[in-house]
Formats: sequence, C-alpha cells, structure tokens
Amino acid sequence: FSLIVEQKQPVKMLWDWQVFDYDGWAIPAGLPEDRLNRVKHFLYFATDTQRLADQARYISYGPSRASSQPLVSTHAELGIEMAPFMPTNPANQKNYLVNNIEWWADNQDDVEAKFQAWLAR
Repeated sequence: FSLIVEQKQPVKMLWDWQVFDYDGWAIPAGLPEDRLNRVKHFLYFATDTQRLADQARYISYGPSRASSQPLVSTHAELGIEMAPFMPTNPANQKNYLVNNIEWWADNQDDVEAKFQAWLAR
C-alpha cells in the first residue's frame, strides 16, 4: 500500500493466491467474574464490526469480519478509498489459499531444512 499510494512506485498489487489464515482469541478458564467481564468487554471492543472497518482507515490490513468490509471507507489522511487495497475485499479474494496448519505441523521441519539447503546453494 505504502509503495503504491504514498511512494507512487509503478507497481500493482497481485491478489492471486494470497494465503488466507485463521486466528482467534482465547479466554483462560477459571477467571474470576470481574476479570472475565473485562476480557469479554475487551473482545467485544476489539472485534466490533465498525471498529474493524475504522481500523482500515489507517492501514491496509483487511478487517477480519465480513460484516466490516462494506463499511471500509477512505484513508484517514490521504482520503482515498481503501476497499481496493484490502485483502478481504471480495474483489481481491477470487483466488486464495487457506493455510493448512495441520500440513505445516507435520511437514514444517522437512520443508525448512530443504529451503535452507536450497538457500545455501
């Protein structure tokens, strides 16, 4: 985003085969009620549909909620539409890969060793 918009370099973003990954939040079991309520309040705050869309006004990280994408608007300082720069924009998600964490758990060490051997050549 910075390279294209702010530095005005003659490049374009290629969205084909971006890697879609999952993330999540965890709440420790057995929290006292007051702490559990604070954690829940924070999670509601951090994952609010509008708040995630508002974050996209400052950085081209796509909001993690599909409900946020239609609310993405303009960059806070540059005034340009941010939706075209979002990896979660439906127009940018026509071809993507889903990260297979089970495959990586089984194969990461072997792949890393082969990659390091390739780099050393």
